[in-house]
Amino acid sequence: MKPSILLLHGALCTSSQFESLTERLKPYFDVHALDFSAHTHTPYDGGVDMNVLVKDIAQYFNNIAGQPCHIFGYSMGGYAAVTFAMGHPERLGKIMTLGTKWDWNPASSAKDVAMLDPSIMADKLPSYVAKLQSLFGENNWINVVEKTAELMLDLGHGTALVEGDFNNIETDVMILRGSEDRMVTAESSEEVASWLKNGKYQEIAGFPHPLERVDIDVLAQEIIKFCG
Repeated sequence: MKPSILLLHGALCTSSQFESLTERLKPYFDVHALDFSAHTHTPYDGGVDMNVLVKDIAQYFNNIAGQPCHIFGYSMGGYAAVTFAMGHPERLGKIMTLGTKWDWNPASSAKDVAMLDPSIMADKLPSYVAKLQSLFGENNWINVVEKTAELMLDLGHGTALVEGDFNNIETDVMILRGSEDRMVTAESSEEVASWLKNGKYQEIAGFPHPLERVDIDVLAQEIIKFCG
């Protein structure tokens, strides 16, 4: 029986961003993916914080029969995966993250949220907004952006993981960062890896932050090597 792996998408994306990666992994894994709350075509009325994403993962784990399941998390999905590991070690295999931002504080979250103003995005980034509309709906994309901003503000104002939290995680975690990633620092990624009991850090030459611009074959091989 092939091991299971759950793919967790980044902010302002859906599980559809893993279509190519899923095809590469299928010969080696029973591949699963989910769409986080507030990241679908359906308007989401509730609040969004990291606890909501962790509940999404826990609920999905309940629907996966039997065997342990690894997780690959991209960007926000990686943060959710490691947060999930704090309270749900049962049936959790290994975790690999890519392009995950770890250093959240009021200043950094405010900087990120400033770029998530729907009116400014519509004016300055029409092609990106068109992509969001195709993913989430002509009007619902605004709700998704606002809920993502809410999540980032929450992380920046006291709910982000701290050193002691990482110290208590038993799961094997590989933190990947692309050498060309301008959104995630090597320093914070290496630091978090050192705080984890079973953490490792690896930098992949040439990888930028956007998943659609990385070499999927190289990424798949790294996942297979670590989790297979």
